[in-house]
Amino acid sequence: MTRSRRILLSAISATLLLLTAAAPASADIEIVDMGGSASIKGQFSRGAGAHADLLTQFSVASGPTGPFGQIGPLEDIRDVKVDLPLGLVGNPTAALTCTGAQLVAGENGKYPICPIESQIGVANIETGGGKQEFAVFNMEPPGNLPGLFALNFAGVVVKFEPRVRPDGGISVTIPSVSQAQAIISLGLTVWAVPADPSHDPQRYDPQKFGAGVPGFGAASKSVPVPFMTNPTQCGGAPSVTHGELNSWQNPDAWDKASFGSDFDGTPFVWKDCGRVPFRPSMEVRPGTHRAASPTGLDVRIKVPQVQDPYGIATGHVKRTVVTLPQGMAMSPSAVAGLGACSLGQIKLGSESAAECPDSAKIGNVEVSTPLLNEVLGGEVVLAAQRDNPFGSTFAIYLIIRGPGVYLKVPGELNVDQQTGRVKTVFDDLPQLPFDEVHLDFRGGPTAPLVTPDACGTYTTRTEITSWAAPAAPVVAEAPMLIDENCAATGGFHPTLQAGVANPVAGAYSPLTIRIRRQDGEQDVSRLEVTLPEGELAKLKGVDVCPEALAGAGDCPTGSQVGVSTTAIGTGAFPLFVPQPGKEPTALYLAGPYKGAPYSLITKVPAQSGPFDFGDIVVRTAIDLNPVTAQVIAKSDPLPQLLEGVPIRYRDVRIEVRKPDFTVNPTSCEQRFITSKIVSTAGTVAQPSVPAKVGDCASLGFAPKLAFRLRGGTHRGDFPALTATLTTGRHEANISRVAVTLPHSEFLEQSHIGTVCTRVQFAADNCPAASIYGKARAVTPLLDHPLEGPVYMRSSNHLLPDLVADLQGQFDIELAGRIDSANGGIRNTFDFVPDAPVTKFVLKMKGGKKSLLVNSRNLCKAPSQARVRLVGQNGKRHVERPPMKNGCAKKKRHR
Repeated sequence: MTRSRRILLSAISATLLLLTAAAPASADIEIVDMGGSASIKGQFSRGAGAHADLLTQFSVASGPTGPFGQIGPLEDIRDVKVDLPLGLVGNPTAALTCTGAQLVAGENGKYPICPIESQIGVANIETGGGKQEFAVFNMEPPGNLPGLFALNFAGVVVKFEPRVRPDGGISVTIPSVSQAQAIISLGLTVWAVPADPSHDPQRYDPQKFGAGVPGFGAASKSVPVPFMTNPTQCGGAPSVTHGELNSWQNPDAWDKASFGSDFDGTPFVWKDCGRVPFRPSMEVRPGTHRAASPTGLDVRIKVPQVQDPYGIATGHVKRTVVTLPQGMAMSPSAVAGLGACSLGQIKLGSESAAECPDSAKIGNVEVSTPLLNEVLGGEVVLAAQRDNPFGSTFAIYLIIRGPGVYLKVPGELNVDQQTGRVKTVFDDLPQLPFDEVHLDFRGGPTAPLVTPDACGTYTTRTEITSWAAPAAPVVAEAPMLIDENCAATGGFHPTLQAGVANPVAGAYSPLTIRIRRQDGEQDVSRLEVTLPEGELAKLKGVDVCPEALAGAGDCPTGSQVGVSTTAIGTGAFPLFVPQPGKEPTALYLAGPYKGAPYSLITKVPAQSGPFDFGDIVVRTAIDLNPVTAQVIAKSDPLPQLLEGVPIRYRDVRIEVRKPDFTVNPTSCEQRFITSKIVSTAGTVAQPSVPAKVGDCASLGFAPKLAFRLRGGTHRGDFPALTATLTTGRHEANISRVAVTLPHSEFLEQSHIGTVCTRVQFAADNCPAASIYGKARAVTPLLDHPLEGPVYMRSSNHLLPDLVADLQGQFDIELAGRIDSANGGIRNTFDFVPDAPVTKFVLKMKGGKKSLLVNSRNLCKAPSQARVRLVGQNGKRHVERPPMKNGCAKKKRHR
């Protein structure tokens, strides 16, 4: 190499080093300008729903770059994203499409040969070499995008990929811009009506060549169809377009810009909403026309879209309120096995896929839109209780999927707490056009709704509001005919099943009571069950739920006497509470309630599926018939609505299964368990079932009755009488007692003074002078004896009755008839309750209140009473106990 050449190379190297040193240091990419406009054939446009050409452009920082000082971007654009304002939409179906092969089919792939009718606008691109205009084509979209637009930039394809944001707005992304062209600025104009002749000068025609390059100037043969549409919301804050981009040099650094006004500073505030058409309608069809049956629901909201390229587009739907007919309510049967979607799972406001459980799905949704050739599909899922955007008990989500579309739309379900009427509200809906939204809620036995109980025509009311006129809802009503299963509804014929597990006379045995109602009948409001005579409970030693805890149902375990299970809902598969596999609800014994000495408490956890409504405490008063000693259970009015959901009782089961608690009768006669069931309409049903035990003959019957007279023993004296009855173990209870006193004792009628009337007795208001003695009964079933006064009470007989008014844990009325037999005084208790009594003591007064008078001197000869007793098992016992008196004592004293 010569010296001169070496000098020349050294000079060139030095120059390159100087140029390199003079180049600016690398910095994050910067948007220096961003703006846009909306116009119709070159004229300014702010008309709501009008079809205007949309221009969006931006520029990045530029300057001398490279070794020779070429003008170019300081950093090369890599990715661009533009978020269009809400309501500003484009329709990819308004133009023909170009294939990817056609886009690069020209000479060496440097120019397109797309159909003329596929062009939807132009792009102006500035590089260091100047500005150029390129045709932008409507491309065949891939499966993951609603549309695709592209241009061929000297053999480099630039793509514009639209997507629907979570808020319903449109975002356009330009991914992976080639560094080969060094773009400084880019402006994209999308035509409002691509086929309009006003665009012919800018329309690309691959058949026109100039200097070997296809030229512009062509007419479209397509029918004009609107492509771009302005928002249909007027007033308020300006619509803002947001943009952001990064560079190949620094892909993690994004610069952002936005604009809310056009180039002359006029804000993008839309007007003339009064011209925006909006004519929605609704169709509602139940899944079944059967009354009182689980049903799905088919709801179609239709909004006809105006496709006039030179007119005003239909307003976008903002709010829908669908109010179902009175009587159509939510079904508790639906929650069996149902799941729910939480806020964490639905991921509202993000493009992330929802992670709702499959069990939360309650229906399907389909959306038809003029923007796509295919129908969007998705699911209706149940939102988690309280854990939803409204903090409400009930809510749903519409999850709508499609190419480039993933919308999650929340809706609130307002359920009237008093009537159960359901109102569904969707508000602030995405500002996107649709022809029809079809909601199909699942049917079958676990359908979410239940039809009204009676046949007839019912009306669903819908209020649909547009973004153009948010204060002027359009009211649409849809009739719903319920005309099947009419004869099977409205009646009230509940059934009763009851009995003991061990039907042996006098034995302890669990007791089960079950009341069922047929689907479609009037619902149950109150229950009253009367057990057969002799079916009692041993309360002795049993813990009682403290009253301080009874109201909340938080009773101690020691007071539990059984369990309860309830089935609610409609259809073939009612919901059991608690659900199968879980512990039944405990049944507790509590103290006095509503005038009854005892009560039963059940605390039902209102929890099923994804819902937890807390606990329902139901209390039942427990009393005894004072004459027959039959147990009478009267429930409180049963709750009919829970958070607005009708409960609809189908099956109520009570199992009293505490060991050695419920004891059987000692009579083997057929008796009955009776009930009184009142419906919500006031209808009364009184089903009953026979109840019978066996093996009565194995029970003995040998009670003992002893008498003692106290006081004077001479003729004409008025003695006091004490009668003591005792029974042995494993004996039948007494059914009837007849006692005939010896002829030594006459009835002293002159001492029968004040008598208690039946009215006074029933009112517990007998005069004190009508008391002639007292009685005391000891039973193994109670902790304390029953005691009370003995009255003379008026009757239908010749003489007043002798009535023992026994009081204590229960009140029992024991009435004896007074008459004469063979010249002697007889007192007969024709009816004695089938209840065990180990000892009964009757003490009648002497002296002036004595009902007896000696007919002779008692010490001259002994006397005996005659006693006839009949057991509940039919066995008889006759004895002649002596009338003990004070004669023997006097004799010993002498």
